[in-house]
Amino acid sequence: MNEYDSRIIENLMLRKGFDLSNNPEDADIVVINTCSVRGKPESKGIEVAKHFKKRGKLVVITGCTAQQKGDNLLNVADLVIGTRNFQIIPEAIKKGYRNKSFLDLKTFCDFYFAERRAETVLEYVVIQEGCDNFCSYCVVPYTRGREVSRPPEKILEELKYLESKGVKEVTLLGQNVNSYYYGSIDFADLLAMVDKKVNIPRIYFTTSHPRDISLKVIRTIKNCLHVKPWFHLPLQAGSSKVLRDMNRGYTKEEYLEIAMKIRREIPNATISTDIMVGFPTETEEDFEETLDVVRKVQFDNAYMFIYSPRNPSPMYFRVKEASLDEETASKRLRRLIVEVNRNILERRKMMLNREYELLIYGPSKKSSKYSKGKTENNITVVVQGSFKEGDFVSVKVTRISGLTPIGLPQKAGVPVTSE
Repeated sequence: MNEYDSRIIENLMLRKGFDLSNNPEDADIVVINTCSVRGKPESKGIEVAKHFKKRGKLVVITGCTAQQKGDNLLNVADLVIGTRNFQIIPEAIKKGYRNKSFLDLKTFCDFYFAERRAETVLEYVVIQEGCDNFCSYCVVPYTRGREVSRPPEKILEELKYLESKGVKEVTLLGQNVNSYYYGSIDFADLLAMVDKKVNIPRIYFTTSHPRDISLKVIRTIKNCLHVKPWFHLPLQAGSSKVLRDMNRGYTKEEYLEIAMKIRREIPNATISTDIMVGFPTETEEDFEETLDVVRKVQFDNAYMFIYSPRNPSPMYFRVKEASLDEETASKRLRRLIVEVNRNILERRKMMLNREYELLIYGPSKKSSKYSKGKTENNITVVVQGSFKEGDFVSVKVTRISGLTPIGLPQKAGVPVTSE
């Protein structure tokens, strides 16, 4: 979401006569788009603002940290712009506003996107913003506001624009995409509409809430040509007790049922997740429940992290004193990483000697003799040879290095299958 917002801010600034600097140290104005989902990115954004403020730049802080901390950031920034107000950034600068904040969360602006820079491979389109779930550890409803869905015609218009620019892959974005609802159109209806009317080769979406993934959504994706079978399905915890304390709205058993439906309906689908350890009410037995879900689902990828108290989330005020000690939380995180990676490796081994169509993202980090790309179900594969970014290449996976599949390019015209 922040990458998308940053591109919109860039476009707004360019349209108002500002120029981009290749080096922020040479710029007159620095716009810092922040995240506050955890403590580390929040602190990093503030430190970057302090650095440029000391350098004499005009500093604008926007994004979730700006929305969360508001006027408290005016000591490190000239302007503090909330998550639904960044359309005013160019005019606020031109009018000479300083030491001011703009934090209104009541409006949702459908930004003018035409003529914005379009990346060749990956682009983003927002379909929904805000969240009504109020998970007890999360600040998103307070920093991004309540849920608002964009009109489907606006979404299609933006997607058709990106299609005209030759974009190969688009990710549909929202804090909770599968809660999308506009008039009588729900998320599954929107996916079917997009698949039928947009000819972008690969379309994904993130982030989903497990509570809102329906069989209708799963079967819609199963029958889609362009919407690809990758499900990012944040687990957060495997214990029903902890999930209740998190206010997640589903149990361990319900999550497993959803994951197994995906595995049954779309065998080649990938499931990635977010998992938190060290939640204040998590016991050792609760953590073992999380490991049990990991073993049963066998995730294809996972983002894993230690609980970070976030103000003003309800849990921050409720049980802050019950938080686990850092050593115990770190041990659990290490155990979780080992278990998750063991299962990822087993999933990767299933790819051996099979052919996949890769969308090339660029050269491999380790060798210019190799390129990296992704399968249609969003698994990164490294392929021997130098290929152009944006190319589609048929690849046969021949080995696994760490958790990364390595492959050889196949002759043009060879049928590709991931079954």
